[in-house]
Amino acid sequence: MSNDFQSVLKTLGKQAKQAAEAKAEAEAAARKQAAQQVDFAKEMAGVTPLKNSNRYAPPRDVSPIKPRKTQAEALAAEDYFYVGDGGTDEPPATFSKNGQGKNDIRRLQSGHWPVVADVDLHGYTQEEAQQVLNEFIEFTKKRGVCGEIVHGSGLGSSGYKPVLKNLVRRWLMAHPDVLAYAEPRPGNDGAVRVLLKRNRSWEQES
Repeated sequence: MSNDFQSVLKTLGKQAKQAAEAKAEAEAAARKQAAQQVDFAKEMAGVTPLKNSNRYAPPRDVSPIKPRKTQAEALAAEDYFYVGDGGTDEPPATFSKNGQGKNDIRRLQSGHWPVVADVDLHGYTQEEAQQVLNEFIEFTKKRGVCGEIVHGSGLGSSGYKPVLKNLVRRWLMAHPDVLAYAEPRPGNDGAVRVLLKRNRSWEQES
């Protein structure tokens, strides 16, 4: 009887040990999974979900575009592109200079090319805006061919003249790497979507 009791105790002890080990493993797995979920959430912070579509579009890079401060990081002064004052005529809502105007403009407005970067120029002076645009063009070319620029409608400008809006569009019309631009949606004159020349290094990486 005593031997039977000892045997039962050993069996119960083994079962308890196995149950404790299984519980510890389950808790460790749960902690590992929770840690992975936290890490994933941290890594994905700030990523904008893409709209569902039938074609692949890379996630947009939402890194802020600002004029670079240090001389080592900045473009050389002679590499910056500027335009001067340009009369009183307001630039067109859409523009193309590569001989496929209607096709490029339609594709820009339909989202044919994924917007890989965007920038908001509110609050910048005309000179600062052109510095940012220079950086933005280079930034976008490394990631694709299409970017979006928010310049505002200019309704708050002195005399209701859209200074920054006109400057940005004249700048884009004159820039050698800009093939076309278009307002992303009818009636939204506070922004333009831009088509750039393809970067050979970007094509090779793609």
